[in-house]
Amino acid sequence: MRNHLARSRRGAIICCALLVVLAALGGCSAATGSGGSGGTTQNGTPTGSGATPAVTVDPNDVGKLLALAHEQGPQDVTYVRAETITGPQGTAECSGKAIFTRSPQRFLLEVQCPTAPSNSRTQIYDYNAKKITTTHGSTTTSSTTNIEPYYLLHNGVYQGKEQVNGVDAYHVSGTLCQEKLCPETQLWLRVSDLYVIKIAQHVEASGITDDIAYTDPVFNTGATVPAP
Repeated sequence: MRNHLARSRRGAIICCALLVVLAALGGCSAATGSGGSGGTTQNGTPTGSGATPAVTVDPNDVGKLLALAHEQGPQDVTYVRAETITGPQGTAECSGKAIFTRSPQRFLLEVQCPTAPSNSRTQIYDYNAKKITTTHGSTTTSSTTNIEPYYLLHNGVYQGKEQVNGVDAYHVSGTLCQEKLCPETQLWLRVSDLYVIKIAQHVEASGITDDIAYTDPVFNTGATVPAP
């Protein structure tokens, strides 16, 4: 299992980097966030002087829905991240966290895969520089790639209003791309402020499937991400 997953490590890393983008908060340097000094949790409502009022929007217009979500998105968000990599030789479960910041527009991904340590890694991506740095143990590599932010979702379809951990959320689906890879993507946006509170992606390539979920977000905590 370890050898098999090691051989597929490059593909898995690409998929994971792409997933992270789904929730990307930035991509347009001119956009502004909701600001404010207060934090929010998934089950709570925005707090502090910059609390965002309820949003009125037709969720069937997915493009406008996502544009509004991006326009007033949080300054930072930290998600709990879970990943399941499945191949002919078995399945590996990975977990960790993902931090996204709006200014500078970056993400940081920390992944631990106890049964497939070759897939454990730390990744940092800068949306403006289009640069990603991946660290495995003592080895660090960097490259350039174009990762689409969530609000550029292709072929978006509104799936309905659902409850996510006790709060109402708009569920939309479509695809997002990193270079030529465009996995199925699902987003759940909190009705009250359009913050992205859950993300799921499914990737299939070369006999390997990669399912990733981002859940339990905490917003506007002052989290930062270093340059890649």
